[in-house]
Amino acid sequence: MQRLIAPLFVAAMATVAHAEPLNYNVVNLEANATREVGNDTAYATLFIELSENDPARLADKVNLALAGAVKQVKQVPAVQSNGTGYSTYPIYESKTNKQQGWRGRGELRLSSRDFAALSKLLGQLQSPQDGQPGLQLAEVRYGVSEQQRTQVENELIEEGLKAFRQRAELIRKGMAGQSWKVVNINVNAGTAAQPVMPLRTYKASSISQDAAAIPTLVGGESRVTVSVNGSVQIAE
Repeated sequence: MQRLIAPLFVAAMATVAHAEPLNYNVVNLEANATREVGNDTAYATLFIELSENDPARLADKVNLALAGAVKQVKQVPAVQSNGTGYSTYPIYESKTNKQQGWRGRGELRLSSRDFAALSKLLGQLQSPQDGQPGLQLAEVRYGVSEQQRTQVENELIEEGLKAFRQRAELIRKGMAGQSWKVVNINVNAGTAAQPVMPLRTYKASSISQDAAAIPTLVGGESRVTVSVNGSVQIAE
């Protein structure tokens, strides 16, 4: 029985020794691939603020204005409604600090890949319609659509992996190694957020109704980056 134990022990030690190379000549490295991508989607936020003594009546007025705006949006297939929001807060008299009413704010969020259609609609929504006050434009921001971002990220993954291999080969040569192999690797993708650009709005008295605060929408670009990082082992 003792004669069998010795060979098994030697075999186990050989297995451990075979795994030991991972403990040395391991190098961590990172490579990035970046591309500037034209923003193909615009996101707009409009709002309306009204005051009333009765919070229920206030909510009705704000909701009525938003409902009219949503109805207009549905007439433009190229523009999508991303939902509405509503909030209220009390108004206090500055000298007595007594509550004198309520202020309500309703928001409408839109998005579109058709900048011209969205620009025209924003102008229409800021003009009074059917006895309802026009909305005000809070902001317009731009981004890359999911479809385009996925396509670009897939292309950048190939570029990032290629750059990773090139760096690994460069390190192998610098260390006079015979070859290299991947120990582990991670791939991460991200898009740099573009700052929100508030747009100037105008009072109805300062411009004609036909030209009511129609902004010029310029999407600009976003930076899409893929980072490839991991460890390689250099064989001597």
